[in-house]
Amino acid sequence: MAAKLFIFTFLTCALSWLCWIPIIHSLASSPFESSPQTLGLFFLGAYAPTIVGIALTYFYNGGAGLRSLLKRTFSVKIGLSWFAFSLLAGPILYAFSVGIYILAGGDLGAVNSGLLPWIPVVFIACIIFGPLAEELGWRGFALPLLEHKNRFIFASIIIGVIWVGWHAPLFWAKTGTAISGLPIDVGSIALFFAAVIGSSFIYTWLFNHTNTSVFAAIMLHLSMNASGTITGMFFPEMDAQQKFNMYQYYVLVVWTFVLLGGASHFLSRRNLNQS
Repeated sequence: MAAKLFIFTFLTCALSWLCWIPIIHSLASSPFESSPQTLGLFFLGAYAPTIVGIALTYFYNGGAGLRSLLKRTFSVKIGLSWFAFSLLAGPILYAFSVGIYILAGGDLGAVNSGLLPWIPVVFIACIIFGPLAEELGWRGFALPLLEHKNRFIFASIIIGVIWVGWHAPLFWAKTGTAISGLPIDVGSIALFFAAVIGSSFIYTWLFNHTNTSVFAAIMLHLSMNASGTITGMFFPEMDAQQKFNMYQYYVLVVWTFVLLGGASHFLSRRNLNQS
């Protein structure tokens, strides 16, 4: 299992970094404003986790393994409550983040109310970025290699660390991560690391409760990415420092939910053992 995870990580990072490093400084803030060559390399690198995940699944497990992966990806039978959770998690986390930011005296600037009718379009369009590009790799291939049910914390941290490291070249691009375009230093990288590790716990928890559904992970990834994009579009006057300040509150909210969920699970297990 360790060898397979290493090979997946190496191939994924190698493919992505070979695509991204040459275009870091030519990638526009809005990727679609970049040249066709730059845009093509950006997307090829972004899709490396899914491409490598599919290829290795077929290499190790053949057609049966690939069919199983695709079934877990396209089967929508995860239960209404889990489907709702996967889609609402992002909006809820970002709503709390914005609310705390305002209460702390943060300035949002003018609200782009014209975005309201376009929210469903933006939400759906975001699926071509992280969700489909990554989840057949992270949760489709890599996470099942770990004891994600019995070693929940360990598995979440390992996938989270790989996930952070894979993003690394894009820290210095104008787009691609939550801290791209912001001043890159130890503090901003540590904040991104904390955000991804916290998110990884949420993904693993959902994965374990939906019978290893990649579809649920895709929906959660869509929810997170689209909510972040929409929040930025809603408040276009925020400068880099304001966005960084709000992102700190987002990380705080993510970890608050993770710790509350962990405490709730611990208490329920203890009560069950005592009954």
